[in-house]
Amino acid sequence: MFLLLLTGPPGAGKTSVLTELHDGLGDAGVANALIELDELERCYPPLDHGRLMRHVAALAGSYRAAGYPLLLVTATVEEDGYGRDVVAATGAEAHLLVRLDAAPGTVRGRVLDREPETWSGRIELAEAAHRLAVTMRELSDVDLVLSTEGADPVDVAARLEAALREHPAAPRHGFDRVLG
Repeated sequence: MFLLLLTGPPGAGKTSVLTELHDGLGDAGVANALIELDELERCYPPLDHGRLMRHVAALAGSYRAAGYPLLLVTATVEEDGYGRDVVAATGAEAHLLVRLDAAPGTVRGRVLDREPETWSGRIELAEAAHRLAVTMRELSDVDLVLSTEGADPVDVAARLEAALREHPAAPRHGFDRVLG
């Protein structure tokens, strides 16, 4: 199984971009599965790190057993060790770690625009997005950085698909028909 791990701060466009890529791959007949770690972490009280990684391993193993050669994962990787743990948990034979980048003010604004004003964590998430837009630039295990500043998710997904197409370990079937 090949893993595409897509990271970036909240508001960078991880869900929008990977949804476009997932749909385009599916339309082209490229078997793939998508896991959003931020959604797996949506529980109270939060899962501890070990249990979260066991969830990732179980899902990835299930997709592998079902014959999916490509696993698409979104995660907010704040430190290299967390990214390595995600890669290890998937059991992927090869991977590509891509960080989406946008200006701190942009991601803060996107979070404020998308989250309901009534949500108590809205301001805290917007401030975390602003901080992470700076600190995530220091991640050393990132293979590729794509800017979402002023970009449409379809265009970013096309650049991501091109990076997959060029990776020697990525699945080959159907990539000639993906995203134009």
